[in-house]
Amino acid sequence: MKYREENFGGIISSEDPPFLAFVDREYMKSVGVEDSKLWEGSDEIKVLSAPTEVHFSCTNKCSAGCPHCYMASDEAEPDELNTVEFKRGLKELADMGVFHVALGGGEALEREDFLELAAYAREIGLIPNLTTNGINVTKDNVSDLKVFGQANLSLDGVGEIAGLFRGKNFFEIVDKAVDLLVEAGIPTGFNTVVGKDNFDGLDDLFKYASEKGINEIEILRLKPSGRAAGELFAQQKTTYEQNIKFLPMLEEISSKYGILAKIDCSFIPMMCYHKPPRELLESMCTYGCEAGNILLGAKSNGKMSGCSFLPDIDLSIFDLKEEWETNKDLQFYRNWTDNAPEPCKSCDYLYMCKGGCHAVSGHVFGDMQYADPDCPWVVEHQNRNK
Repeated sequence: MKYREENFGGIISSEDPPFLAFVDREYMKSVGVEDSKLWEGSDEIKVLSAPTEVHFSCTNKCSAGCPHCYMASDEAEPDELNTVEFKRGLKELADMGVFHVALGGGEALEREDFLELAAYAREIGLIPNLTTNGINVTKDNVSDLKVFGQANLSLDGVGEIAGLFRGKNFFEIVDKAVDLLVEAGIPTGFNTVVGKDNFDGLDDLFKYASEKGINEIEILRLKPSGRAAGELFAQQKTTYEQNIKFLPMLEEISSKYGILAKIDCSFIPMMCYHKPPRELLESMCTYGCEAGNILLGAKSNGKMSGCSFLPDIDLSIFDLKEEWETNKDLQFYRNWTDNAPEPCKSCDYLYMCKGGCHAVSGHVFGDMQYADPDCPWVVEHQNRNK
């Protein structure tokens, strides 16, 4: 078990069983922390001392060419970090106290030194997790993938639905990769991008996951990033009706098949629409946009972003520790609620949701200070004020 001190107490991280918990000062004292300089002021949760997780793209290279790729991956970028530089970037994160690093791409397994990088992350105390399309998971390398805390395969549905956004149907390839990973004893999940036309296929996907021994399914909202920023997003974003139906449906099928359903922060407005008890959500560390605080994105050239779906900011991974508290772009995301527009300003869930997905509002309005236009409450607010 690892821990990190914070002004409110600290963060506890465990890999077996896997969890990340925010705890108060008294609990931190119970695990042996006698005192901390961070405890001298208020214990209100504010800006963390470092992100808990960084999504670090190993390369932009990917042979799949999916039309909805949020990274617009194709060929490797000419300025990608070499082995020594990438390890230096990982060490910067470890020294800050980051717990998890999600290593993806592009397609991470198309980078020749990838397993060396993953092993180094583990060596310096980071828990590396893998995001992959499954094409390069083979009998020859699957035992090496045990270095990862978890491997998540990209899969948007079962059968023909699997190829809906990807231009090609990789279902059989993913199916073989699932078997290899599960047989090797590697905790395995799915990363599932949800849009209008695969929404109703989630029940079949959860059923398939239960049959295959999958740990969990991470539900990712289709976002206007990378190649998906054009017509695809406009045609395939989930509808108002689907956004309202989303949480009850997910609760039902998750319970039905015994598969843990996780949602990315962009779906929090759809969850809050059903008015769940805030105390319950807080106890489960449920949060909306935490770009630049709990979460960060890092490109294969070392450039940082609030999250993987947001634009690059003027910050390198090698300057992150020095500029963590002062960088103006990170401060924008952290302080978004200070200037929240209506209906967010009057919303009971403002400080939990934080305006929904800023990648969506930035794309639709050209300004990330606007509220997420797909939040059902925002839609209803706009309809009332037409």
